[in-house]
Amino acid sequence: MEIKKNEVNQRTEITARKCVLIVDDDVLICDVLAGLFANLGYETITAEDGESACDSIARENLALAVVDLNMPKLDGYGLLRHIRQHPRTVDLPVIISTGYDDRKSIEEAYRLGASSFVTKPINWAQFGYHAQFVIRNGEIERDLRRAEAEAVAASKTKNGLFRILSHELKTPLVALIGLTDVLSDALKDKVEAIEAEQLSHIVGASQRLNRLISDILVLSKSFSGASSLKISSESMADLLDDSIIGLEAGAKTKSIKIKIARPSKNLTLSCDNQLLRQAIKKLVDNAIKFSPEGGTVEIWAHRKPDQSTVISVRDNGPGISPAKLAECLQPFIQEDMSYGRPAEGLGLGLPIVKAIAEAHGGELICQSPPGQGMIAAVWIPDLSNASSKAA
Repeated sequence: MEIKKNEVNQRTEITARKCVLIVDDDVLICDVLAGLFANLGYETITAEDGESACDSIARENLALAVVDLNMPKLDGYGLLRHIRQHPRTVDLPVIISTGYDDRKSIEEAYRLGASSFVTKPINWAQFGYHAQFVIRNGEIERDLRRAEAEAVAASKTKNGLFRILSHELKTPLVALIGLTDVLSDALKDKVEAIEAEQLSHIVGASQRLNRLISDILVLSKSFSGASSLKISSESMADLLDDSIIGLEAGAKTKSIKIKIARPSKNLTLSCDNQLLRQAIKKLVDNAIKFSPEGGTVEIWAHRKPDQSTVISVRDNGPGISPAKLAECLQPFIQEDMSYGRPAEGLGLGLPIVKAIAEAHGGELICQSPPGQGMIAAVWIPDLSNASSKAA
């Protein structure tokens, strides 16, 4: 039987049509369904078997397919496989119409990608509402999948752009820092005080820019997820000790005491040691940066019964409101983003720590009642099996 078209609304472009495919070897059922969908404002295409329907799938823009399971040539199961493999209909809503009432047939239809099903004899009074619900649900699912795909593509583009730009900027910047350091030493005591000060500004600005680019590179690597991690077993005491290297001078300038509750040397943690060192250092740096003069920064770690590890950093700074904290966990945002803000940077500290924790399958946990300081903790699950496999 050749495919028949019941046209309700004449449209110039086929891609703009609201079209339903009806596939059933019962001509009466095809006619009744065609009339029902015509009353709902849909054009219909009918076919007596799955083989005939394949042509329509390749060239029509469909809103729904109603498919009988028991048909000659190509049955409903075979047509379902074809629908889910064809790029035009991979997400097409499909209602299975069948006289089978056994559970096995229904489960197989769902396994192959059916959206819903009705059993014969069909309840015509309810079927129109059911079909519209399936069509609407299919449109929502398509929109969500499209939005998800666009978000993933945008994220990949952003991360790729971060890596490329960071590398392209970092290579000449390292040379610039080296040359300005050499120049500064060579011209020491040979230039006026104002010139020495200006040269010092150049060196400081270059180093600050280098740190910002390094942060972007770390953030980009962390966003790549677990696949980019190099897991190994590390001493927890060494990780904590390393977290303050290079930060003591800044703490001393503000008369801030750093207290480390050093764990046993035997306590180890499976992690990407380079990234996790960066994460702990960022937490300590933040604690120093936002602590008042004469404050205290505390660092400690403990192993939980499930063998996961929590590394915590506490300060006695002003704290931060929950709403502002949620904003600060997003890249390039600080609580105070004005030009006169007390802390420099792009607001990447907490987002970097969060990304590193999540790349390990862990979590960044922050508690910060306003005016009572802040506790920032990195929770890392037990990755000992991953480290042994990597070894």
